[in-house]
Amino acid sequence: PREVVTVVHRLSGWKLLTWLAASGPPMLEVDNLPSALDVHTNIVAGFVHADGRKVVARLPQGGAELDPAGVEPPPGLLPVAAGDHGQSEFTLILGDGRKVSADFVGLDAATGLSLLEASEPLFATAGDEGHTEDPAVGQRVRLYAPAPVAAAPAPAAPAEEGVIYLGIDRADGRLTEVTRAPSGRPFRVTARADGVTPAWTGAVATNEAGALVGIVAQSVPGETQIVTGEMVRQAVKRVQDSRASVPQPWLGVRGDAAFRTPLENWLDKGWRAETALPLIQGRQGVLLTSVPPGTPAFAAGLRPGDVIARVGGRDLRTVEDLSLVLKELRVGSTADFTVWRSREPGPLKLAVLLEGTQNPALSTAEAEARAARESLLSAQALVREARLGEQKTGASESLRAAERRLEEAAARLFEAEARVAEARFGLAREVPARAAFEAQAQLARRPLQTYGLEVIGLTRRGAARLGARGGVLVVSVRPDSPAAASGLLAGDVIETVDGRAFTRLGFGRLAQGAGPGPLSLGVVRLKQRINVALGLARP
Repeated sequence: PREVVTVVHRLSGWKLLTWLAASGPPMLEVDNLPSALDVHTNIVAGFVHADGRKVVARLPQGGAELDPAGVEPPPGLLPVAAGDHGQSEFTLILGDGRKVSADFVGLDAATGLSLLEASEPLFATAGDEGHTEDPAVGQRVRLYAPAPVAAAPAPAAPAEEGVIYLGIDRADGRLTEVTRAPSGRPFRVTARADGVTPAWTGAVATNEAGALVGIVAQSVPGETQIVTGEMVRQAVKRVQDSRASVPQPWLGVRGDAAFRTPLENWLDKGWRAETALPLIQGRQGVLLTSVPPGTPAFAAGLRPGDVIARVGGRDLRTVEDLSLVLKELRVGSTADFTVWRSREPGPLKLAVLLEGTQNPALSTAEAEARAARESLLSAQALVREARLGEQKTGASESLRAAERRLEEAAARLFEAEARVAEARFGLAREVPARAAFEAQAQLARRPLQTYGLEVIGLTRRGAARLGARGGVLVVSVRPDSPAAASGLLAGDVIETVDGRAFTRLGFGRLAQGAGPGPLSLGVVRLKQRINVALGLARP
């Protein structure tokens, strides 16, 4: 269909460096900072919206366009290479070969879809964005995605170095499952199509008439998950109305379906068997296992052990039910929760003001990590007090109790940071063959996430270009983090930790082995050396 176009997304300069820091190999070191000529390119399918200028697509690195606070380096830090011509970050290629530049409008967090706007109309008449019938199991679908061709088309010049030739490939399949939101609207469909691999993520799915069925969110051999055309249209409207990236509602809890939770877990959270069993047997609600401070759920009075039975007028049975209900609400709206609590005779009614975030799982994990850090600091203080008491009185029982509490707090922090890594990098979905490599990456990154940093390693020559003798380059600082409170900035080079040089992995080990006090960092900022105290205390 003519509405299916090719989207070329180029990451260059600081965006490229930020992407490499977040998802590149843990031992990666750069010799020079990237210029606009250093490019990482993604090529995916896009679907032209009804106005003929808007294009919706799933961009693998769409998050790099969000430009969060604390990312941009100081002016003049990046090199300017001869030949920089300001090439567009987005190019649309139509079926007739025409190329049109486009601008990024925004990312819709609820669907993971990005909206682009072409610099000129793509068609003389508006396209049909897909007034498809309600998707049903057995319906035929066609998937379209860019794919390399073996050779250049006949009229084209011989293949040049650095040039690839693509065609739009097609795979035929059938819908095997339709998942509906609690409102009844189709949220996601599953299709089975031959020859489809993970590379088909982002493909456009249409019916046989060419009308939009959806956009592929995830694809593995034998199964393809598709965000429905209805959800695509809603995403386009949200981003178009705001003219910016749109977060999704955030509650800030973890839990599991009540009927899937063993009775002993209920008892551990203060429930009596005679009150828990009816909820389990009736398959009612989601039992909360974590409600960290600083989340909308905590502010509304939700606590671990509560069972969310209903949001508004919609009953819940699974965590996915809760997730889908939240996705249909608005950021900043107040939702009425019906909650069962242990030892309460009847259900509670709680009003929850929903905040917004691009990644709810990450925001919840970061809230858990903040709470675990505070618990660790408290436990460290107790150990110090107990050691002083032992020196004065010789009593050791209080010291052993404080040390046990410290071990427990450290274990909770380790688990929380692992969840942060899982939410940020999707480590839980990695194939087993990469498990050892990703474990190493977690060890390298986890302490950095604890402090709110993203860094990338520098070779000695790369560090020397910035006036340092070695170390790591700070590419982003989370605004509400200990690193931000310490005064660290994007573009700083951390040269030493407690007076010692280190590698990127070594920084992680130094941070893990740090005492209760802050780390003393030797920092090079704009070729000037300063000292920064970096601790775990919450700003």
